[in-house]
Amino acid sequence: MTWMVRDLSKRNIVFILILVTVLLSIHAGIIIYLDPFFHYHSPRGDYYYVRPETVERYINDGVARHFDYDAVITGISVSRGFNTSEFDSLFNTKSVKMIYSGGTFKETGEGIERAMRSKPETGIVLCSLFISKLYQDKDHRRSDISEYPTYLYNDSYIDDVKYVLNKEVLFGYCYPMIKARIEGIEGGVQSLDTTENLNQDEMQLTDGSWAEKDAIPLEHRIDQPELDEFEIQNVKENVAQNIVDVAKEYPDTRFVYYVPPCSIYHYKQLYVEGNLLKSLQAERIAVEMMLEQDNIEIYSFNDHTDIIEDPRYYDDAVHYVDWVSSYILKSISNNEGRITSDNAKDYLDKEENYLINYIY
Repeated sequence: MTWMVRDLSKRNIVFILILVTVLLSIHAGIIIYLDPFFHYHSPRGDYYYVRPETVERYINDGVARHFDYDAVITGISVSRGFNTSEFDSLFNTKSVKMIYSGGTFKETGEGIERAMRSKPETGIVLCSLFISKLYQDKDHRRSDISEYPTYLYNDSYIDDVKYVLNKEVLFGYCYPMIKARIEGIEGGVQSLDTTENLNQDEMQLTDGSWAEKDAIPLEHRIDQPELDEFEIQNVKENVAQNIVDVAKEYPDTRFVYYVPPCSIYHYKQLYVEGNLLKSLQAERIAVEMMLEQDNIEIYSFNDHTDIIEDPRYYDDAVHYVDWVSSYILKSISNNEGRITSDNAKDYLDKEENYLINYIY
């Protein structure tokens, strides 16, 4: 009798193991087949794929490897406001967006390198140049993300278990895709053309009231320390690894970097923190290094004081409305606002004088 009980227990264990294996295989199979993060293949045309900001870091590498494009729009969240349709019209391209909200140069540089490896014929890369992050460590990533999805960025399938056996991916992304297809919703991929833009006519804060909390004037000037030797080395290594090296590897590609026209309130914050002069000095080092590479172009719009001093054109201290993004694209297409070897010193001197001596 005892041996029968033991035999039954073993059979139950074997049955349970087989059942679990089958269920996990089905789980993984659905995710691999639909692949909502584009890790294994391009989108399946009969399913609808969403691209929410919350998972952009999970999706970007798949976009770089599996989408059809010849131009890349990337950078931190300020680059989200560009319309791919307008970009393509101005530059005669077929572009994709790969945005890293709150990102670092390590993230954007890595993303650009992955895109270029997949599509070496890419003609133009447009990327933000957020100067206050230039003196971070060359390998620094956004620190408030609990787990960075590096398993989706490497070429190993071993750690893909974090993706293919992820219940949130299955029920949060795959299930809605299956449900949408059953309901007859047309397949495709969510467009990032204009869906994320800040339309000034539709913004609730068109009067610039968000800036009221920063309206109290400073009672005294705040010392602005210079970059120390360690920070200077950080700038050089950051720019070399994450900007210049990939441009050297792909000399036929046009790498366009732009300093976003953040509001004067952003520069006030840097001033209050004692980081404004450091950021401007880092910008000088970066510009000098980048201009040595023939296929890197730099544009800046901080001399447009009529824009950056008006809080009505911003949703917060950094993010500007859609027409400013459009203005940047048109200016670049017309070669306006470009920093060159001939005008760099004069432009940067004026920018520093304006921002350091501004009455915050």
